[in-house]
Amino acid sequence: MNILITSGGTSEKIDDVRHLTNHATGRLGKEIALALKEESLAIHYVHGPQAVLPDNQNCQFYPIASVKELYNIMETLLTTISFDYVIHSMAVSDYELDVATDEELLAKKIAEDVLKNSFETPEDLTTIIKNSLLHSDNIPQNKQKKISSKNDKLILMMKKAPKIIGHIKQWQPNTYLIGFKLLVDVPEENLVSVAQESIVKNHADLILANDLIHIKDSQHLALLISKDGIEQRYTTKKEIAQGIKKIIVSK
Repeated sequence: MNILITSGGTSEKIDDVRHLTNHATGRLGKEIALALKEESLAIHYVHGPQAVLPDNQNCQFYPIASVKELYNIMETLLTTISFDYVIHSMAVSDYELDVATDEELLAKKIAEDVLKNSFETPEDLTTIIKNSLLHSDNIPQNKQKKISSKNDKLILMMKKAPKIIGHIKQWQPNTYLIGFKLLVDVPEENLVSVAQESIVKNHADLILANDLIHIKDSQHLALLISKDGIEQRYTTKKEIAQGIKKIIVSK
């Protein structure tokens, strides 16, 4: 049986020394892999740069950093290997870097665009500025290997990153997909609703839904959601891992 686990978080490069990342540790992915350690499973483990890794000889590790790298390795794996389960627990950035610039370069570009266009109202001017910002391919970039700190501002323009979970069933329609959804300080009914929306949108089989305010060192409250509602409740990472193991070994 082949299992694909993603764990940790992604990291988006600004320059050769600076990156944008999140706080994901990969501890949950590690617990899931350890729970499956005694089973006769081949685990393909895709992980972010800061993720803690499981001591599991059945794991083959694939380190990635950016969302683009994650997309590429997931596409390769899911189009060349038949997976029985995909456990997509990685915290994937919603945005990736589009432009890194500074106040002088950006102000000059906007001024040029404003002078090239006529306007009579604040709304007209707003549209000109908005279009200038949206056409990021025309914004001068600071492409130094290490961006200088002499400017008062480092301006980062981000663009939507691809939603990896939305491609998994496109690459491999018959795999059993367990996705993860993290929200912050929302009522339980909202958590369930958003998880079920993800099931429909991404053709997932189950979503493990959690709220950041209920995740602590010794606690990890989570709901296992299906299209029909709450299937299980968990209180720790070990419980979550054992619950997912039960799903896998009982199929």
